[in-house]
Amino acid sequence: MMSTTILGPLIQCEWNIYKWQVALTFSMYFTGQALLSPLWGNFADKYGRKLCILFSMLCLLHFGILSSFAPSYNWFLFLWFMVGCVGGGFSHVTTLYTEFLTVKMRSRCIINLAVPWSVGILAMICLGILVLPTMTWKWFIFSTCLPLFISFFICFSLPESAYYHMVCGQTEKVLATLEWISRFNGVPLPAGTLMAGIKQERLGRIQDLLCENQRRTTLLLWFIWFVTSFSYYGMVLLTTELMKVDNSCAVPDNVYTEDANCIHPCQLLTTKDYLDILWTTLAECPGLVVASFTTDFLGRKPTIAFGMLFLGGSLFCLMACMERTIITVLLFIARAMISGTFMSLYVYTPEVYPTENRALSLGTCVAFSRLGTVLTPFVAQVASTRVAEAVYASLSLLVCIAVLLLPLETKGQRLKDLSTQNCHQLETVTLGEKQPENVRPLVTPKVEFQSSATLSLNSGIAAEQESSF
Repeated sequence: MMSTTILGPLIQCEWNIYKWQVALTFSMYFTGQALLSPLWGNFADKYGRKLCILFSMLCLLHFGILSSFAPSYNWFLFLWFMVGCVGGGFSHVTTLYTEFLTVKMRSRCIINLAVPWSVGILAMICLGILVLPTMTWKWFIFSTCLPLFISFFICFSLPESAYYHMVCGQTEKVLATLEWISRFNGVPLPAGTLMAGIKQERLGRIQDLLCENQRRTTLLLWFIWFVTSFSYYGMVLLTTELMKVDNSCAVPDNVYTEDANCIHPCQLLTTKDYLDILWTTLAECPGLVVASFTTDFLGRKPTIAFGMLFLGGSLFCLMACMERTIITVLLFIARAMISGTFMSLYVYTPEVYPTENRALSLGTCVAFSRLGTVLTPFVAQVASTRVAEAVYASLSLLVCIAVLLLPLETKGQRLKDLSTQNCHQLETVTLGEKQPENVRPLVTPKVEFQSSATLSLNSGIAAEQESSF
C-alpha cells in the first residue's frame, strides 16, 4: 500500500503517463484483493489457516519479485494486479491469531498486531528516503520483497488453529496443538472436558453468511468495511497530495480534475515530503493504543463509531484554508482515528461469526473493503481536495449510524465454536466416562472435576468460566 503511494510519482516520470493511470496502478492492486479475498477465506475454512497463509506468502513473494523487473507500464499493471490477488490470503493471520487468544486479551492483542504493520510502513518510507535518490524504483520494490522471504520460513513454525481442527473432527490434532502450547508455556494441561466436533461438511459456505440470523450483521459489516477502507487508504493518498502544497488554498479546487487528463512534468517527492508523510504515519501508533483500551473499556461498537466521528470532524476542518503545519496536525488526528477504527473491525468481525465460516466472513469483508480502496484513488488523487474531504467526511458519519444498527456487541464474549444450525453435532467427553476411540482426556483420570480451560499462546494456560474450546 505505502509502496504504491511512494511509487506513483516515480512511475509517472518513468513512463510519462497520465495522472489517472497512476491512480489505476493503485486500484489494480486492490481489485485483485477484492476478487480473490473470498476465495482465500473459503480456502482457509476448508483447508486450514496456516496453509492459506503459507501459500499466499509464497505467491506474494513470486509476483513481488517479478514486479521489480516489469519492462513497461502495462506489464507493471498486470503484475501489480497479481500481487493483489495473492496477497488477500495474508489477512487470515488475524483469523489464526484470534483463535489462540483468551476473551480478556483478544482485542488488545489483535489491535497491537497492527503495530508491526505501522512499523513496516515507517520502514518503507525510510527505505524510500535511502534508496530512491540514488537507485531506481525497481530496486526499491525488490528490497521490499526480502522480508517476505524470511517471514515465509518463520511461518512454518506456526501451529494450526485448534478451532479449525475441532470443526473438522480432528481431535488428535487438537490435543497435539494443546500439548504444544502446554510445553511452550511450561504449564501442564488443566483437567477438563473436551467437546469434539463431528466433522463439518458445510465449511466456508457464503450462503451461511446471509442466513436469517446473520443477514443484518453481514450486510452492515460489508458497508462499514467498504467505507472504512475507502477512508483509510484515502487518507494515505490524500496525505501525499496535501504535502505537495504549502497551504490548503495554494491550488484552485479544480486543478486536480483538469490535470487528470494531462501529462505532468516530473514532480518527485522531496525529503521534506517523505518526513511529513513519516510524521503523519506515526499517528497510527497512538491511534492503535487508544483503540486497544477503548475496545475493552467501552466496547467494540462505540470504539468504531467514535473513531469515524472524529475522522469526519477532522476532515471537515481540513476543508478550511489553513497553513501546512495545521494540515499536518489534522492529518495526524485523522490517521490516528481511522487506523484504530480499522483494527477494531478486525477484532469485531471474527467474534460475531462461528468457526466454520469465520475466515470466509473476514474474506468477504476484506473484499468489500478493497472495493472501497479501488475507488478511493480517483477521489483522493483525481478529484479536487475539497470534494475528496467532503466525501470522506460524509461517509464517515454514515458509518457511525451503521455501527449503531449492528445487533451484537461482542465485548467480553467468547468465540462461537459452531453456528446454531450445527451446535448439536458435538461429542462431550467427561473424565471417567467411556470415551470414543478418537477422543482422549486432556489429563489422566485421577482428577475428576470438570473445568472450562482457555488455552492461550500469549497469556499461558488460564482457567476461566468461559472456554475457548
